[in-house]
Amino acid sequence: MALFLQKPFLWIHHNPKIRKFFKTLDRIIITINKNIAVFGLGLGVFITALNVCVRYIAGFYPDIGSLTWAEEVARYCFLWSVFFGAAYGFRKGVHISVMMVIEKLPPFLAKICVIFSHLLTSVFLGFMFYASLMVIVLNYELGYMSEALHNVPLWVFLLCLPLAFLAATYRSVEKIYETSWMRAEKIAKNTKEEMLHDSVIKD
Repeated sequence: MALFLQKPFLWIHHNPKIRKFFKTLDRIIITINKNIAVFGLGLGVFITALNVCVRYIAGFYPDIGSLTWAEEVARYCFLWSVFFGAAYGFRKGVHISVMMVIEKLPPFLAKICVIFSHLLTSVFLGFMFYASLMVIVLNYELGYMSEALHNVPLWVFLLCLPLAFLAATYRSVEKIYETSWMRAEKIAKNTKEEMLHDSVIKD
């Protein structure tokens, strides 16, 4: 029975076309997460700095006023940057984790614990994806609009939530898959090396 269940996973694992597909998908998700995180942060900083300059000049020329939309737009830029940056962090393995317990456990038990932790993370992220999707639907149905940009629906700015949680869920499930194929003796060492390597190596 166990061998029967393993056959489709073995076929997927050793099929070069499927592996190429997931490798391409991995590169696409990396590019999206990283670029949105960087662009959102840069745009947020630029808008904030611009608004500060405009307000300073308005102190001498009151008729100029200030950028009424700048604070809200900058806030959403930072929000997109944070959530997509966090999703990217799951790929790089840079989120905080404690290896002390895993290193003390027997290899087989350490592997089970790592898979279980990734499973719990996947369930949580999957739930957050669903919950954030419900928030989007609720805002759409109620017709909430942006406070500063009155012609823009609020749900457009909140799209970062389900998109980022979906990407993070995919990464967490990917970790389960990678760990399940790894030899138990290499789990603790590989996890530590991945954290150190991916923290300093750029894509």
